[in-house]
Amino acid sequence: MTADERMALMTEAFAARYGHPPTLWTRAPGRVDLMGSHTDYNHGFILTMTIDRDTWFAARPRADRTVRVASLDMGGESTFSLDAVNTDHDQRWANYVRGMASVMQEAGYTLAGVDALIHTTVPVSAGLSSSAALEMAAGRMFEAVAGLAIDPVQLAVFGQRAENNFVGVNCGILDQYTSAVGQAGSALLLDARTITSQNVPLTPDIRVVICDTRTKRELAGSEYGRRRAQCEEGARALAAFYPGITHLRDVNLAQFEARAGELEPEVARRCRFIVEENARVAAFATALSAGDRSAMRDLCAASFAGARDLYEITSCEMQVMLAAMLAAPGCIAARQAGAGFGGCMAAFVEAGSETAFAAQVAPAYQAATGIEPHIYPVVASAGAGRVE
Repeated sequence: MTADERMALMTEAFAARYGHPPTLWTRAPGRVDLMGSHTDYNHGFILTMTIDRDTWFAARPRADRTVRVASLDMGGESTFSLDAVNTDHDQRWANYVRGMASVMQEAGYTLAGVDALIHTTVPVSAGLSSSAALEMAAGRMFEAVAGLAIDPVQLAVFGQRAENNFVGVNCGILDQYTSAVGQAGSALLLDARTITSQNVPLTPDIRVVICDTRTKRELAGSEYGRRRAQCEEGARALAAFYPGITHLRDVNLAQFEARAGELEPEVARRCRFIVEENARVAAFATALSAGDRSAMRDLCAASFAGARDLYEITSCEMQVMLAAMLAAPGCIAARQAGAGFGGCMAAFVEAGSETAFAAQVAPAYQAATGIEPHIYPVVASAGAGRVE
């Protein structure tokens, strides 16, 4: 679907629902992490990239303080007053929109009522940050309707706050930051402690291909929260030996090795993965920019092995997918994407081999699992903003 076709589809649906056409449009992309699983909430580093799958809002300001928002993809409508932003227990997707309104107003911004319609091409519960895309597009919509100007990093902070405090997911800032700040043609090397990043230009002869296992995982589930709690427990324990440590980002491998025996064994495994994964991020950014395929392959293999054996966030389907990806034509390297527990994988493929790669991976995965995967190349797109 082209942008014009998408706009026409949404305009027709908007007019049918609200009785008039939209007057403004906003969008925000999903994202994929290229290296750095679960490092964000440990104040670590992440190599992340926006993708050309995104969430659009069609909107029209209202004269009152009512917000009506509907979704073409997720179904249903949610209506609330900006004077009393409460949780919607029926349309749970709407809580990401409501949460943005709530935290923006708590920060002192005066918002205005709006009719809105959502359309997304970001798969839900696949590890491509559909919730962050929804939050960032909603934030840009509220900004536009009220005539505000909000810094992209501040918008990302609002998104994380909405997800933590309103939706109830204890996520880091990675997803929202990437969606808000991302640049076309570049990955971002994010420092989750300082909330700053460097652009990492992407070499045109290597493509990123998403391989969706089509197995859903719930980010708000107990395992995600348990991993975070274990990391925090490990950081507290290590701080007793190394003053100044507040998060696992502060621990190097030598320090960890010297005191690993002081930790409960499962906590030690979780901490080892984060310490090692954090060190892999800068190395992978350098390898990707230089097109160093051997280093990329080794770093991705180590990342997946750690995710499987130490952090325990892989699944049988992810392991089947990895084997199929690595055996396919043109595959340079492959690893997990997102929080794990299912969802998507990311492959680095020689440009021009994307079709042959997908043609081999899809039947191999389906034969082993009985699930038809979704496989598609992605490119880095611009961060959240207006659609002109």
